[in-house]
Amino acid sequence: MRYLGMTFKYIFKNFIFIFFFALIPSFFFAMSTDIHNIGAVADNIVTGEFDLSFVQLFNFFSLFSLKRWPFALAAFVLTLLFMAMLLSMMEKHMRVGSRSFRDLFKRIDYNLGSTFFILLLALIAYEFWALVTAGLCSLVVLIVTNGLARCILGIALACGMMVLLCYLVSLFLLWLPCRQITGYSFMDSLSYSSQISTGKRGNIFLAVLIPYLSCSLLQGIVVTVSAFADMRPVVFLCIEIIYIFVFLYYNVLMYVLFFDANGEERLDLKKKY
Repeated sequence: MRYLGMTFKYIFKNFIFIFFFALIPSFFFAMSTDIHNIGAVADNIVTGEFDLSFVQLFNFFSLFSLKRWPFALAAFVLTLLFMAMLLSMMEKHMRVGSRSFRDLFKRIDYNLGSTFFILLLALIAYEFWALVTAGLCSLVVLIVTNGLARCILGIALACGMMVLLCYLVSLFLLWLPCRQITGYSFMDSLSYSSQISTGKRGNIFLAVLIPYLSCSLLQGIVVTVSAFADMRPVVFLCIEIIYIFVFLYYNVLMYVLFFDANGEERLDLKKKY
């Protein structure tokens, strides 16, 4: 819970400086979301049926909706650009204690390559996870005949896979900041990130898990409630706000974790007199 609090503190204290970086990528992620499919899945679960096809389940878990993949592709490209800029600004702020948009592009060329490589690996790994999760849930639909039992088992399986995803994310979360701040090679950065996270894995896991499950649940509730009324603009706004939070939270968390795990002093925390 310590890292959770430290991350929230940085976001709230610097929100007006970092909000812009999340706004545009989050808009396209919200546009890429298949609200109708999420609503259909949520309604199916609420009624206790869990009678869903593989395509419905994969669209539910995947970042790339089959119907809205151009928006998802644009969201990935924009996430890459704005994430590289945000990390560049945060690094200077935490190391030097000052933040400035004037120096934003000085390290972006360096950050862009490492961000693209790790972000692409993360995307491929996530889509593989979505494929496996959808496949396992489809097996539940095929094997279990009782509607209520199928629903309970399907939800439990999906939640278990989400916990597994968060655990895997927590293992590699420090890889990117280690690469960008230390300048080590990708493999050396991965090894170093594993070393400095020793003894902190439990706290890192919770810092990844709690917001992820909370945001997933909140998104499901928003879409489910919208099924009872025509609230598409409100739903879209709520989903974009969730994505803005997710973008800011996990990017800030990476750097908060690195400075704490590496024992580096954060000059952004020093009071200026």
